[in-house]
Amino acid sequence: MRVSKLFLPEVTEAIEKGDLESLRTVFEDLHPSDIAELLTELTPERIAAIVRILRFPKGIEVFEQLDLQTQANVLTHLGRTETINILEELSPDDRVDLLKKLPEQTVDSLLPFMAQAERDDVRKLLQYGENTAGALMTTEYASLPARMTVADALVRLRAIAPNSETIYYLYVTDPSRKLLGIISLRELVLAKSSQIIEEIMSQAPITVSVEDDQEGVAKAFAKYDFLAIPVVDKESRLVGIITYDDALDVIVKEQTEDVQRLGAVEPLNEPYFQTNFWKLTQKRGLWLLLLFVSEFFTGSALRHYEKEWANALTLVFFVPLILSAGGNSGSQSVSLIIRGLAVGDVKLRDFFKVVRRELIMGIMLGVFLGGIGMLRAASWDSPPNVCISVGIALAGVVTAGSLIGACLPLLLKRIGMDPAIMSAPFVATFVDVTGIVIYFNVAQFLLSR
Repeated sequence: MRVSKLFLPEVTEAIEKGDLESLRTVFEDLHPSDIAELLTELTPERIAAIVRILRFPKGIEVFEQLDLQTQANVLTHLGRTETINILEELSPDDRVDLLKKLPEQTVDSLLPFMAQAERDDVRKLLQYGENTAGALMTTEYASLPARMTVADALVRLRAIAPNSETIYYLYVTDPSRKLLGIISLRELVLAKSSQIIEEIMSQAPITVSVEDDQEGVAKAFAKYDFLAIPVVDKESRLVGIITYDDALDVIVKEQTEDVQRLGAVEPLNEPYFQTNFWKLTQKRGLWLLLLFVSEFFTGSALRHYEKEWANALTLVFFVPLILSAGGNSGSQSVSLIIRGLAVGDVKLRDFFKVVRRELIMGIMLGVFLGGIGMLRAASWDSPPNVCISVGIALAGVVTAGSLIGACLPLLLKRIGMDPAIMSAPFVATFVDVTGIVIYFNVAQFLLSR
């Protein structure tokens, strides 16, 4: 049980009685994240009441910890003034993410009541495409002019720090906002007061473009271990920064989508319990139908070899064994390669290296399982030709499964598709058909001798 849920009965009772002081006492020593976790058990109307009771700033801090859909639901139970106050206190990137969850007419009715600076910021961030660095960034960054002294920079930093997302990195710009360099807070504090900023800044900083895909941005964070990365436009002007917490959200989202695709499920845009039941059924049903239809090819392959297994019924007993071995081998390969592509361990240029590695590994694993399969067939008093057919087929199917599972994600990546689409169920379907063809062709050849 999570610690915060221990307070749920007390909170519910206090809300029903309208006991505001008891509610404030319960929440006084709790972290905003723990409060938000507790509130997910309540209705949006009650969450809105608690946010109102907690007031500024704790109410805002709790609201920020709620998921986007819950935030949008809560706003429907708050007045316009309260909604505007919350929106103006949110960081620019969080504010835009929330507004995207609201109906367009609601956004149009709220924008005129926001402060001019926040309104302009929202319109600027809304223009960037979904899943791009521009849509992910915040415009609340700390910048310094190149010719300023360290002493003056420290004075300036104290003034701009409250309105900056982070001050661990300070960005050096010219009057046109072109990014000239970067300096860390540590470097600034340790520098001599008389030094000029451009003398101690790091030139040619690592940046991302506003049009860069958010997955690429997340990889940049993993590669360079930054707390924030500056975002520039086509003219190399600084337009915002992306912080590590936003990059972490992207990583979680991308990995969630990959895992769902690996299970042959269309990625969900909302948490499991917040996804409409019929919408979830549709997302799952379409993929199941596609997989179901693709399995028709397995049946067609079996029917094609009807004569072979009718003449040697023993062959049918080993079909599940052979198909599952090939499917499992393919699932292992596809999972390893998709993960390798996601974290950058495997590149498209490694195609032939992957093929060679999986071919050798598939043969070794196939021979190993094939030997065990032959012993199993022999223990059932199967004819020698059937035992040999099972062993050779297992070796071939496991090798084919390894190659198919490794190659298909790379080929999809090459043509610009998401490699996770080639999920384990799809690989298993391909391997099933391949396994039937290999098995019965081997059996046909040996049994005819």
